[in-house]
Amino acid sequence: MDNKDNYIEEDEIDLKEVFSTLLKYKYSIILITMLITLLAAIYAYYKPNIYKATSTLEVSSKKSPISADDILGEALSQGSKDIDTEIQIIKSRFVTNMALKKVDFVKHYYGIKYYKKIELYKNSPFNVDIKHGYDVEFKITPTSNNKFILEVKDAKDENGTKWSYYREVSFGDWIKNKHFEILVKKIGDFNYKEYRFIAKDPDYLADDVRKGLQVSQAGKKAAIINISYEDNIASRAQHYVNAVAKAYLKQSIERKTKEATKKLEFIDKQLSEITKSLQSSAKNLEDFKKKTDTVSLSSKAEVEIKRSAELETQLSDISLRREIIQALFNQVRNGKGLESISIVGMGSDGSSLLGMIKQLQDTMITRKALLQDYTPAYPDVIKATNTIKQLKKSIYITIKNMLQLLKDKEALLKKSIAKEKKIISTLPANERVLTNLKREFLVNEKIYSYLLEKRSEVAIAKASTISKNRVVDSALLPQKPIKPKRKLIIVVGVILGLILGIMLAFLRSFLNDKIESKEDIEKATTVPIVASIPHISKDANDLVVLKSPKSIVAESFRSFRTNLQFMAKKKSGYTVALTSTISGEGKTTVAVNLAAIISLTGKRVIILNIDMRKPTLHEKFNLENSKGMSTLLTNKNTLTEVIEHSEYDNLDIILSGPVPPNPSELLESEDFADIIKSLKSMYDIIILDTPPIGLVSDARFILDLCDISLYVLRDGYSKKEFINNINILKSEGIKGLGIVFNDIKASRKGYGYGYGNGYGYYK
Repeated sequence: MDNKDNYIEEDEIDLKEVFSTLLKYKYSIILITMLITLLAAIYAYYKPNIYKATSTLEVSSKKSPISADDILGEALSQGSKDIDTEIQIIKSRFVTNMALKKVDFVKHYYGIKYYKKIELYKNSPFNVDIKHGYDVEFKITPTSNNKFILEVKDAKDENGTKWSYYREVSFGDWIKNKHFEILVKKIGDFNYKEYRFIAKDPDYLADDVRKGLQVSQAGKKAAIINISYEDNIASRAQHYVNAVAKAYLKQSIERKTKEATKKLEFIDKQLSEITKSLQSSAKNLEDFKKKTDTVSLSSKAEVEIKRSAELETQLSDISLRREIIQALFNQVRNGKGLESISIVGMGSDGSSLLGMIKQLQDTMITRKALLQDYTPAYPDVIKATNTIKQLKKSIYITIKNMLQLLKDKEALLKKSIAKEKKIISTLPANERVLTNLKREFLVNEKIYSYLLEKRSEVAIAKASTISKNRVVDSALLPQKPIKPKRKLIIVVGVILGLILGIMLAFLRSFLNDKIESKEDIEKATTVPIVASIPHISKDANDLVVLKSPKSIVAESFRSFRTNLQFMAKKKSGYTVALTSTISGEGKTTVAVNLAAIISLTGKRVIILNIDMRKPTLHEKFNLENSKGMSTLLTNKNTLTEVIEHSEYDNLDIILSGPVPPNPSELLESEDFADIIKSLKSMYDIIILDTPPIGLVSDARFILDLCDISLYVLRDGYSKKEFINNINILKSEGIKGLGIVFNDIKASRKGYGYGYGNGYGYYK
């Protein structure tokens, strides 16, 4: 139960210390909080408003169905595109550059108001044409309706050399310099005294603008893409987002139109060749009929013609397919243009190849996107690079196998055609020739009809090309900025300032090595505090207890006197030594007032100034220090001669006397001990004002001769490490050891002392 109470008491003491530290440094905490809050308010003021505009797109990621027999359609189809691929296309430099043609991100105009830059966008009263001088900030100060001062400060050229420019020029004149060439045209009234202008380099603008573009999928399963852009100009954010959406749709249509054009070019080339063959075969057939006067064939010949024509058509189809696959094979082998590679389909046989090529394209896009932010050594980039190598190898092997398969089919068809030709060769001569001519004509006619039909379909598709993607919601003009949240910034500033102020307060308290409370003493030693003396103003009389007997200082010394009586083992004839670690802790002032308060009780008291190196006791009583302890110990004066009687009853003094060359030896002599014995018979209490024990060794010997030893510590002056000296004295068995906590300020929480204002003086 006792232990529990001790823990509770310790917790309460710790909490008290926390609040005591906060109260001690309250003004610095308030000051720091106000300063950080002010900085936060300034930051919030100068931080420009940021607006966010958002547009929504619906993206078609499904591929239109293609017949397994549609060789040409499969050969030229681009396959399906997933959402991630479309997002990368929207974020591409190509789409960004298309959008930048509609929205001006190159020129930026600013007005200066209360040291704050306000971008004017399309509301600028002047316009600038620039030939060179990008990324240079120009200061424009109108001086009249026709002239202005053009200024550039500390700009850097390509070599890193600083340069400046300052001149009054006219509106509408080209201003040429080796660093820039611009033309400033006035188009409106000037509402600000000062303006700024800067033009971004168009060659590097796309990458800078793309960083602010946000493109994301609306949901995991939704074919909806959100396009957002943040800008300090609301209308520019709106215009840019809408421009990106339109540019994406436009490039989608252009891509589809380009695909259709490629199909038409391929079909026209095949049609041109097959037309010539068809015309030649038709002419040959007609000429032969006229020459031989042969009109019809036998039923056997008709069957052979039909069978042979089908085989020839299949051979032509396979040759066309092999030609397309061979082109794809060469493209993969060269490794060029793989991002836009045409995916060749062979019905169900080409589905695996289509999947691998699509995965290859997606991985290449992903790798390119990663390289914008990371180096080739980044783990994800390395993983994507290895995947691309493996996919290329797999695609290469798959296409090679497909080519071999087509070659095998082509060889079988050629064998079948050869057999049919042998059968036809058994026919009569005229019928045989007519059969071959008719077979050739039918094959060319069938291929021609197929190509003509596909050309019509592609031409119609090209003429009616529209994007399967569409804008669901165009970006609206943002009405409110999304940031900065100024109120939040200021609140954070207050909290941050408060936290920083408190942290600094505790840091200062931790680094403060001065004794500033009784708790500091009680934590470091078990030696009791005999007296707590409040602050004495430097304007107050040295003998405060006699001059102001009703003051708080006098009351504290009365309490001190009472505690001293309890420490003494006898009522009279005992000695009290006062010492400290260094000078300035107030032991002489304490000794004088202690002697004075005791003398008021009728007891005879004498004060001995043992500090013969730096004596100050004579100053307290306005006496000359011509004789005293030094002259007594050197036998120059007798004890009666050195005793000085003060103007107060029962209070005598022995001064230190002139400074001797060997004060330590004099005090450690038997004569000094005999003097103390003689004084005990003459006075009730003897008070010794000793030298600081931390500076000289004199006081240590004197303490062994005294009945009570008091160690003076001064509030806010003595260091915490001085308490170690008290603990050493206790361990050495010094009699009647106690602590006098001196000069306690009225501001200290928990102390009800105070006497005047200003810095006190203690000697």
